[in-house]
This record gives sequence, structure tokens and C-alpha cells, in this order.
Amino acid sequence: MKILVLIPSYSETKPGEKSTLNGVDYHRLLNPHKALAKFYPNEIDLYQVGDIDSDIIDGVDSIEFIKRFDLVVGNRTMSKILESKKVAEKIKKSGVKFVLDMDDDFQLPTNHILYNVSKRDGIGGDVKDSIKYADVITCTHQLLANEINKEFGKKETYLIPNGLPSFAQFEPKPFKTDLSAVFGWSGSITHFEDIMLMHDSLAALYTDYRYKDSFKMIYGGYAKGDGESEAMLGVLSCKGKASESNFEIFPSTDVHNYAYFYDKINVALIPLKNTRFNNMKSNLKLLEAGFKKKAVIVSDVHPYNTLLTDKNCLIAKNKHDWYKQMVKLIRNPNMIEDLSEQLYLDVQVQSIEKIAELRYNAYKQILNK
Repeated sequence: MKILVLIPSYSETKPGEKSTLNGVDYHRLLNPHKALAKFYPNEIDLYQVGDIDSDIIDGVDSIEFIKRFDLVVGNRTMSKILESKKVAEKIKKSGVKFVLDMDDDFQLPTNHILYNVSKRDGIGGDVKDSIKYADVITCTHQLLANEINKEFGKKETYLIPNGLPSFAQFEPKPFKTDLSAVFGWSGSITHFEDIMLMHDSLAALYTDYRYKDSFKMIYGGYAKGDGESEAMLGVLSCKGKASESNFEIFPSTDVHNYAYFYDKINVALIPLKNTRFNNMKSNLKLLEAGFKKKAVIVSDVHPYNTLLTDKNCLIAKNKHDWYKQMVKLIRNPNMIEDLSEQLYLDVQVQSIEKIAELRYNAYKQILNK
């Protein structure tokens, strides 16, 4: 099975340099297909390029180049320069099937931080073109598949969730602390509205003298000098209510190192507003915490609640629940270990090996049709 994977954000880096690879390409293209090659070495032949927009690729006509493969796989768009219709025509002439992976909603809400950029640059329209022209769609869960089929008509669709390995940055490490709990939140600037769900509870905890020496809060992904990141720092530290002893930052890093943040905490906070756009997301944050053997306090919303039980998490149903559940863990630190062990077991259904098998079988079905 010869597979051409389009990874537009990938570039070779020297030792010590930050990778340019973005999170989507890392989790939905690079790692999953590396896993395919690892677990099916005699059956999978992989080749990756940044795009297939050019007329000449690797010194040959692009259509002749594409003909070398059985499948072409990309995420969200067929074209790096947002000319997916042209790329679709090229792939059609080659006779090769194009698999478009979707791990997020195909349209941004108007209040999204990237909405104006997407509208100005035509990204949203090109994503829709890509879905329209794709032969096959792979996506993370049924809710997203339903919305795609509702909008674009019945497409050949396969559900392939995210998968994580249990090695390198995702390997669980022994955790030691003199505190009852070390809470943490990590994420990008697109999650401002989500962390606001925790603001009042964090402010209450920072100012509660009973617990001031019992916990710490860590903000992962902080980028000094970035306006949005500084605003998120203000929310998570409650603009000075957090003391130096119970608040810390973990600087922003690249996709190959970001999960080391979890080695500094034993409770991950996973807030998510219940909106259509958020419901279309994957459950990646829950997987990260689970594979790193961390307890979680989490919003009871899709896509997380399909995996949640009363034994593997604490649920925050409203903005005051975050305080209630954090205090519960501070008072009962043994509960942190119980929750983390159970979540670790429960997320193994999405190990990268099991997801590789699912993807391999899906690709075989696609080629046999």
C-alpha cells in the first residue's frame, strides 16, 4: 500500500531547534502514518511532501508523480496555497484516491480568534472545497461525520480517533510533590473562552487561606510578550490573586516536547465550553492526561463525555464546580492516584497501535472498493 501524505507544516530541523510542525499535522498525519509504517512494515510504503500544488514534484510531472501511489492523504485542505479545486482535478487525472482527514469543524464561529483571518484568506472556503472534492473523509467521531454528511451530502466516511503512544514525551513518569495537589492547564490562545470557565473558582482557591500551602497551579504553553497569551496568564493567575508560591508557568514549546508539561502536575484541568465548534473537537487533551497518568477535572461535554466515568475523573458542571472539585482533591490526595490509574487504563482503547490497526483496515477497505 503506497501512501503519499501531505504535511505542509513539516520541515527538517537541526538539533536544538524548535520544530515548525503544527499540532494537527503532528497528531493526524505524521504520527499516525509513522505508526502504520512501524506496525505494518511489510505492507505500508510511505512518502511525505509538503504539498502537491506544483506542476513538477521531485523532478517529474506532478500527475505522473501522484500516479506512483495508491492513496493521497491530507488534513482539512488539499492545497497549501488554497487552490484545492486545481489539486482535485490533478488527483482525478492521476486515478488515485484522495483521503481528507477532518479533526475539527469545517467552519469557524464568528467569535473565534482566527475567524477574520480565515475569512480574509479564504481558508474556510477552501476547506469546504476540499471536503466536496475528496473521495473519502476520515474524522475523529460520529458527531463530526454527521455534520459533514449533513452539509455536503453522503460521503464515504471512516471514524479514526486520535491515538497516542506510551513512549517519549507521552511516557508516564513517577511524580513526587510535598503539596496535596499540583493542578495544570496547557493549551493554545484559541482556548481563552474555555479557561474563563475556571476563573471564579481559581480566584476563590487562591484567596482561601485554608489551602494556600497545599496546592500549585501551572499554566502550560505561555508565550512571553504575546498579547493573547498574556491575557490568558491574567485569567489563570487571576491578575495577582495567585501568589508566587502557588502559581508557575511552563513556556510554550514545540509539538515534540509539549507533553513534558504533564510531568510537573498530577491533576489536569480540562475546561471546554459547550458549543457546536467545541463539540466537533477531538478528545486529545483527555488522552494526553490519561496516557501521562494524571487525574483530571473536566467539563461534561462532547467529545470528552463519551469516555468519562465516575471512576476516572471529576466533572465540573458549572463555573463553581471547579473550586469544589479542586478542593476535593486537595483534601483527598489519595483520590488523585485512584483517578489517574483508572483513566490510564481507560484511554488505552486509543493507543497508537490500536488506532493504527483501525486506519490500516480503513485504507484497505477504501482501496478495495
